[in-house]
Amino acid sequence: MTTAESDPTNLSLRQLFGEEALEVFYWLPAYAFEASPPLPEKYSRLEALKERQGHTYFALFEDDQPAACACFTPLTQNVRGAMFAMGGVYDVVTHPGKRRRGYARQVMQRLMHSMHEQEFPLSCLYPFRESFYQRLGYVTFPQPIKIKFNPLTLQPLLKMDLPGEVQLSQPSEHYQQYLAYLHQVRKHIHGMAMFKFEDTLWFKRDRFWLAQAIVNGETQGVMLYALRGERPVDFTLSALRFYYHTSLGRTLLLDWIARHTDQAVRAEIILPPSERPETWLADMRVERENFWLPGMGRVVDVLGLQGLPCPTGRFTAQLVDPQCPWNCGNWLFESDAGQLTIRPAQQAEFNLTIQALSALVYGSHDPADFALRGWGNPDEEQQTMLRHMFPIQTPYLHEHY
Repeated sequence: MTTAESDPTNLSLRQLFGEEALEVFYWLPAYAFEASPPLPEKYSRLEALKERQGHTYFALFEDDQPAACACFTPLTQNVRGAMFAMGGVYDVVTHPGKRRRGYARQVMQRLMHSMHEQEFPLSCLYPFRESFYQRLGYVTFPQPIKIKFNPLTLQPLLKMDLPGEVQLSQPSEHYQQYLAYLHQVRKHIHGMAMFKFEDTLWFKRDRFWLAQAIVNGETQGVMLYALRGERPVDFTLSALRFYYHTSLGRTLLLDWIARHTDQAVRAEIILPPSERPETWLADMRVERENFWLPGMGRVVDVLGLQGLPCPTGRFTAQLVDPQCPWNCGNWLFESDAGQLTIRPAQQAEFNLTIQALSALVYGSHDPADFALRGWGNPDEEQQTMLRHMFPIQTPYLHEHY
């Protein structure tokens, strides 16, 4: 592919299917997100792409050559205790020779139109640049954390007579059991989203161990982890998933980590930003660092929020959304039975941008921020109503894509 020296004269933006989608989404994302050359082995990458279900692919072509692309996959997301369809956006890429022309923005706008057509009221992503996606209506979530500590600090747990046990297996052996537990956990974690079509190929590779904390036949915690390193007694025990719904479940998993002190000299766990690992056990001396990228979320269809759990309240607002014109206009937001209802209104008490509404739904920003961010103009009394109806919460996406 070559760099264009003049303004393009032949642009087309379309949805991709079959072999064409595989070819475009092999080359551009691999170049953008992975070290090269060489590019990843093509056959295995194409085989992995073929395994995907339900993904929607778009690309913008300049003179019949792919210049930019983006896609989304269906997820189901817990938002304030209710489940909503959510489009997870990924592989937003522009060819290096075609950048700074607004191509990524055009593809993203078409992607959101497709989500609206397919009845996805929400969308989330991991940004390459937050400010770019904020201009498209997305708001930033709190950053997930990675904690690091010495497993030796957990040795006091080994002296405890804990009821229950930890069952060790490869994920493919107990995939459905693991998945069922995640669905149970999702009911209690705001923002947690799971793929509608699970990546079973990922599990079949068995790149992690699955530890399940079992008490009286019930799973009370799960951990996906790997032992990484060059020397057998100098490993890092790295946990990608660490979920529990009881203190005993968490303690059993920590006890399991403590049993690896002759193998692992370091432990690290990925956690939601709401966790407080410093309180788990005395003298753990946890070190925190940010993990990967903060997620971002957006309301794609305001009417799709019907039924969102919401304390009693009422307000009208003029909503501004340049990318999704079906959201624009005056809306009445009302809850009198614990669930939000939305319908058109004749007038509006104040203005909100789509960023402000997204921040309210996900609980990521205080309404006092809106005027300072250029997201709206509710006065102090109206801000109080917004806080009451949409209390601050800490969303955590869970899935990586």
